[in-house]
Amino acid sequence: MRRVAMLKMSVSNQQVAIAGKVLEGETEKVISGAIVEIIEMPERFRAILSLKALQYGLQWEKMLERPDRKITTSDGSFHFINLPVGEYTLETFLPRSGTRYNKGRKTVKISSDVKNGKIPTIMMDIVLLPTGIKGTITDADEPSKAVVNAKLQIQDSGDSTLSDQKGNYRLLALESSELGQRTVNLIVKATGYQLASTSLVIKRGEVITNQNFSLKRK
Repeated sequence: MRRVAMLKMSVSNQQVAIAGKVLEGETEKVISGAIVEIIEMPERFRAILSLKALQYGLQWEKMLERPDRKITTSDGSFHFINLPVGEYTLETFLPRSGTRYNKGRKTVKISSDVKNGKIPTIMMDIVLLPTGIKGTITDADEPSKAVVNAKLQIQDSGDSTLSDQKGNYRLLALESSELGQRTVNLIVKATGYQLASTSLVIKRGEVITNQNFSLKRK
């Protein structure tokens, strides 16, 4: 309730209809700078947007934020105000990320509260799933031994990461393809171990799990 109250104050007491955050699906970290746009709406709201478009003219299409389009703040938050009753579909994407994330989409229904005639605020989170690979790096001679600080890199790219103290790694936000998938060569290097590599097909908005490596000592 407190969060809703703060949102209402921030928009000068105008009624907040939909509010929430955009999260990264693998780490659950908030994503700032994501665009949240209403792509399907009741006819009443569509009519309101048409009038706004006439009011702003050519500037309308260039506006980053509009009644039907918001950009998430530093804490991943967004909100829409004064929406008519009806069903809405929201689509979310991260500009300039290419195919490193999928698009998120959610449909919500706004209805009025019969008791007081007000529209209750709908709180929701939208998840953007990254394109990625994750797994564990271990010692071939001692399978229970994790290989720490192994470097994993996509060949011919700057996408890389290091394994942690448990040998786990996550290589996220990889560029896929406009066609939906891409074949990449994943190379693993670690001090005192032989180089390892494998060819993988990555798909937009999907994380390949359990892509483990058992490294042989030099």
